[in-house]
Amino acid sequence: MNTPTTSHRPTQLPPPSQDHYLGLTKANAMATRAVAETEARIIKAIRHNAMVCIHGHVGLGKTFAVHTALRRRAPQTTVRLRYNNGANMNEIRTQLWHRLGLPGEPPQAAGPCDQQIHDALKAEPRVLLIDEVQGLGTKPLEYFRALWGDDARRAAIVFVGSGNTRQKILNNPALHSRILDWYQFSPLTPTEIQAIVPAYQPIWTGAQRELILYADDMAGHGSFRNWARITVLLHDALEENPDLTLNKDLIRWVLSRIDPTTRRPLQRN
Repeated sequence: MNTPTTSHRPTQLPPPSQDHYLGLTKANAMATRAVAETEARIIKAIRHNAMVCIHGHVGLGKTFAVHTALRRRAPQTTVRLRYNNGANMNEIRTQLWHRLGLPGEPPQAAGPCDQQIHDALKAEPRVLLIDEVQGLGTKPLEYFRALWGDDARRAAIVFVGSGNTRQKILNNPALHSRILDWYQFSPLTPTEIQAIVPAYQPIWTGAQRELILYADDMAGHGSFRNWARITVLLHDALEENPDLTLNKDLIRWVLSRIDPTTRRPLQRN
């Protein structure tokens, strides 16, 4: 069976500009401990053709870290898979078939379809990136375990998910016992926030540490997604009214936009 070579295959990973929530402009990729830990797991997965899992609450930067690592380590051999919640087996196979670049439409019969997928994965090294694992049911998870194989180990697999991802895998002992390594994302600590946020986006350069910690306590909560949302709202406000100053009053106004049920807008004279 002829399979495409990796030399000129376009990457399936999105461009770095799409990594930041809401397309936040001038945002910098921060070299956090979580990014380094994620890359270490992905290196293991590639080296040993193994399965690893990256999980944690939403908005903490899991997908960003995984994409960053895979752009460095396997930009052309990553097969990026992301399914709708509750995807059925036909959807699982069809997307995998097309992402592998197999010709035509997949056979309707599961056996012939799976055989060609197995052949494609054995033909050259691949990394299967499976995002939003929390939305997959028992059958898809078991399918990926069988797809990986035991002695065959047809591809490295990186599972990424939030919510009950770890519990779902724990509930599948056959899959759980084959996961080589795990990494759980946690919110950034106040110390990390103070070190990272001033360099995250130019609007925070020179901001007082007390102001940054206040914003994190009230709305950031150590989440990059929350910080991107705060930064977008601040950027728009300062662009629309250059006379405004980045201070606690303006932060309070941003908080009122994020959660108007508990925050009062800034009173203007």
